[in-house]
Amino acid sequence: MDNKTILANSPIANYDFSFDNYLNKRKAQINARMDGNGIPNYAYKPDYDMRKRLDAVPGLFHVAKNISATMASRYMQQENMRSLAVGPNQFPEVYQIGCDCAKKLGIAIPNIYIQSSEVVNAYTFATADSEPFIVVTSLLLERMTLGELKAVIGHECGHIQNCHTTYNVINSLLIQGSLAGIIIGDQLFLKGLLTPFYNLLTSGIQMLLSSWSRAAEVTADRAAMICCDNLEDVYSVDKKFLYGAVKVEDKIDTNLTIQSLKEQMEMTMNNPNRFRELMASHPLPIKRIFAELEFAECETFYNSWRPDLKIPGCIMRSKEEVDRRCKRYIDVNGKGDIK
Repeated sequence: MDNKTILANSPIANYDFSFDNYLNKRKAQINARMDGNGIPNYAYKPDYDMRKRLDAVPGLFHVAKNISATMASRYMQQENMRSLAVGPNQFPEVYQIGCDCAKKLGIAIPNIYIQSSEVVNAYTFATADSEPFIVVTSLLLERMTLGELKAVIGHECGHIQNCHTTYNVINSLLIQGSLAGIIIGDQLFLKGLLTPFYNLLTSGIQMLLSSWSRAAEVTADRAAMICCDNLEDVYSVDKKFLYGAVKVEDKIDTNLTIQSLKEQMEMTMNNPNRFRELMASHPLPIKRIFAELEFAECETFYNSWRPDLKIPGCIMRSKEEVDRRCKRYIDVNGKGDIK
């Protein structure tokens, strides 16, 4: 029997092994998880809703995308001049983390830079298809385990996948357009009668955009959970941000309990001082922990992204219910008992 006969009788004889077939299947898999201008199905609802409203403005997303791509390229060149670029041959562990996160989310492998800094931080300014890059500070690299670092980089990859930079540009364009309509005519008149209205409008817009920014952080935290191999690493990052990630392990027990954090959280939610968060761009770290715990019980997380992490008998809630539960404490006005 010759090779052709063997192949003809094989159960995989009619299977298409071509690269085009693989590419089409891969695209279909990714697109099944997306909606609109690249909004993944794990996105937190307030973040999703805001972006869908902005998408409805004809041509706005395309213009902002071109602007953000130009800005991202310039910022990356700045990092290339002042920071260390990781790769297969320098800081290979960090480079591999970036590759793993990109593969899990279905985005391009980001350029990662390590910036000398005394601040525990990481950030990105990029879109999924314009040389995405992530900056990790040296102090963060020192204070995080590899698992926690994967959570941090996964979070930044979430911002890239969700095009949060582009939507930030859109918001900036809208703010400038709105305020430009007021600054017309006599400046003395503006300073007189219109100044209170101007200040009120500015504060109102800033408050709205801060609310969206906090929702976008919840979405990016969910991306971190998708990227990680151990969900405890994601919670641990926020716990470290609560106490500054100081190195005290040799003399102080740094294990934080969910029950104690819950009690602290309930004090925060029932205190008028909570309104100080209205202008914050990020939710309080303690709130992010509980939002992550909710997403750890979401069927979208397991069914669409990480079926390998599903534990028999675990609680499974719909995406709609998980978003509603998160809203109770991510919203500054949220009050009441939590999980």
